[in-house]
Amino acid sequence: MTKPNDVPVLIAGGGPVGLALALDLGRRGVPSLIVEREPSLDREILAKADLLNERSMEFCRLLGIADEVANVGFPDDVSRDTVFCTGLNGYFIGRYEMPSTRDRPLPAQSPEMHRRCPQFWFDPLLARAVLGQGIAQLRYGTSLDGFTQDDEGVTCRLRNMADGSIEEIRAAYLVGCDGLTSSVRTALDIPFEGDQLDYSVSVVVRVDQLERFHPLGAGERYLFIGPEGTWANLTSIDGRSLFRFTVLGSEERLRPDQLDMDALLRRAFGRDDIPYELLRALPWRRTHFTAQRFCRGRVFLAGDAAHTMSPTGGHGLNTGLGDVMDLGWMIQALVEGWGGPALGEAYTAERRPVARRNGASSTKNYAMWVDRSGRERVLEAGPEPEADRRKLGDKLVAGLKQEFHSLGIAMGYNYGESPIIIPDGSAAPFDDPSDYVQTARPGHRAPHAWLSQGHSIIDYFGKGFVLLRMGNNAPSTEAFEQAARRAGLPVDIVAIVDERVQQLYERKLVLVRPDGMVAWRADALPDDVDRLVDQVRGIALSGSVGAEGCDENAAAISV
Repeated sequence: MTKPNDVPVLIAGGGPVGLALALDLGRRGVPSLIVEREPSLDREILAKADLLNERSMEFCRLLGIADEVANVGFPDDVSRDTVFCTGLNGYFIGRYEMPSTRDRPLPAQSPEMHRRCPQFWFDPLLARAVLGQGIAQLRYGTSLDGFTQDDEGVTCRLRNMADGSIEEIRAAYLVGCDGLTSSVRTALDIPFEGDQLDYSVSVVVRVDQLERFHPLGAGERYLFIGPEGTWANLTSIDGRSLFRFTVLGSEERLRPDQLDMDALLRRAFGRDDIPYELLRALPWRRTHFTAQRFCRGRVFLAGDAAHTMSPTGGHGLNTGLGDVMDLGWMIQALVEGWGGPALGEAYTAERRPVARRNGASSTKNYAMWVDRSGRERVLEAGPEPEADRRKLGDKLVAGLKQEFHSLGIAMGYNYGESPIIIPDGSAAPFDDPSDYVQTARPGHRAPHAWLSQGHSIIDYFGKGFVLLRMGNNAPSTEAFEQAARRAGLPVDIVAIVDERVQQLYERKLVLVRPDGMVAWRADALPDDVDRLVDQVRGIALSGSVGAEGCDENAAAISV
């Protein structure tokens, strides 16, 4: 007889994606166990992700931590400009101007704006929220050494990193949030497809009042360009004195002890009398990989375990948090029994194209960084090289718009090919990386609109399904409510009388999923309401399931 499950969900990896998943599951009432091989939260200042885009901030709003993220400590009045130059005291090439947080209005399409929150602040913030919630367990110094799955659960072998002891835990589902070298993905034998771009080294540098030592003015980031292309960049981490200095573009693995980091910094600074402190160096690979599928049976992948991308755009962590928004409600549905086996396929069908799209955008940005064209005379004096620099600056400002202004990447992805989305025949808007057009077309994020001061329509979404009734003459939803009760589907009915919102959503009935994505819309309920309910909750229907997904073992996800 199979041993009963000890925990509904085991999460391998206690980084931001694993912590966010535990927090989301916790607010859904689903307990989880996070195992992280590191002995504690790494409180060292690491050169890692530091930007949460608008969609991620909407997720933080849903999780109840948006205000804490906004007030974590990054100053609201610091410059967000990116400066292209040969050195801080070298030749100026161009500037991409961006207003500070204080001077930037909310986007019309969202109740949140993107925020800077370095990972060494974000991870502890998430961990405190998880522990304060009191539903998930968090074990540091514990690694997942292997697992086997069957029709009823996953047997996970856990190793205590301090003494080497082994423990077996049964979980209903396992989620690998264990990064680029994911042991979970490897054990599932899921191919990781893509390219290794190059090797880089990042070092954290402390410099007080850097703008005193150069004439280029305050900026969030400085890209240093030579005849070889962009060879390094300096990015503010905390908006004050901490910077990430990255040396990039090597085809061979770089080791910090083989680099004269002081000489490289002097080249970037353009002078040798700037006082600084080197805090920590981190070698890393720049890659663009996507897993062939994001689940197998009862085991799912999220974050860097499922996809990696160049940080040129800041899409890596945000794409991982998007995985969590999608996956959290699906796992809840499976654990509670109202979701079906097509959810596993839907997760891959929805998130894999987004990962490929976001990764391609990041790689395109990086290609412009390291492009050598127009840089031959960038270090030379005289009117002609100066004209070349101005032309190069204009090219970089125009070409990197999608890196520095990427609302379309953050918000405009499309789940229209998912087996649990019901199309209505309308055309998708153009997928532009910078500009985002709101649409209530099935498979897209339900549009934001203010209903009252501080209250957006998206604040209705996030727990169960929501069926919106638009206008005073909207049809009855009683048949849908009865079908939902029979299936155990959690749903709220929300009446909207605001004509602006009705025009935005375009139909009298709009069904929004727990992740805020539109699942179905029409002006009347279909004759077979049970089929509608079954499809959106992942009960496989003949002709309703697409080709790309979990694989033939998805049937093992039984509830």
